Amino acid sequence: MNETKIPIHVLDIRLSGKLTGNDMSAYRSALEAKIKEHQHIGMVVDFTELSDIGAEGLAAGVQADMEFFSHIGQFYRVALVSDKEWPGVIVALIQSLISKPQFKAFASSQRDAAIKWTAEIPTAVEKSKHASSMRIIRSSKDDVMGFEINGAMTADAVSAVMTELNKFLEAHDKVRLLARIDHFNGVDPAVFMHSGLLSMKLAAMQKVERYAVVGAPGWMHKAIETMNPLFPDIDMRPFAADKEAEAWHWLGATVAD
Repeated sequence: MNETKIPIHVLDIRLSGKLTGNDMSAYRSALEAKIKEHQHIGMVVDFTELSDIGAEGLAAGVQADMEFFSHIGQFYRVALVSDKEWPGVIVALIQSLISKPQFKAFASSQRDAAIKWTAEIPTAVEKSKHASSMRIIRSSKDDVMGFEINGAMTADAVSAVMTELNKFLEAHDKVRLLARIDHFNGVDPAVFMHSGLLSMKLAAMQKVERYAVVGAPGWMHKAIETMNPLFPDIDMRPFAADKEAEAWHWLGATVAD
């Protein structure tokens, strides 16, 4: 049986044996060539014959991941091929965090299906599915602010909210924040490339004393519980969607009229 031919707009990466720095250099070269040739590309990463990763390969892999994310807007589908369980776990985690590209795990016996799936350029996703809705929520107190997430967090929406949050942080020595999550549909990877995101996070860590998260999905509750001890100066608490009034009370404010 002949193997499915790799389309020219799909980057096919097969990892075997022990992953080395030279392997990752070859991958980065192939990636660079592919993104220059095509505006939109898919990628298949086959881990079936990978046995180990050396320290040099791991370090180079981190650099390669940064290279991937710097061009992630050009990717539309990424398939991970392996008979192990961890690729499926990674796919589930990634898809819960970002809205695009699409990721999917395949068994080694499904390699041809993975290639075909990756080669298909998806039709435009309905705007309603990835519609972005982020807005500032004013409160009754000058040093308390909220924001709402309803949909996918796009770069434009995050930029607009960040402008308001930066002004808010600059105006106060200590602040309290509330995040209302009506529906979380992932994060546009372009958000992570925003030049002001890191500086705002650093400023927030120094000034935020209480942070309430209302309506967070279960995995986000776990993340909050894990991160809370790492930031002793910030008290972060998750609240159920029907407990928003309690969250505002904890912050010492109410929603502005």
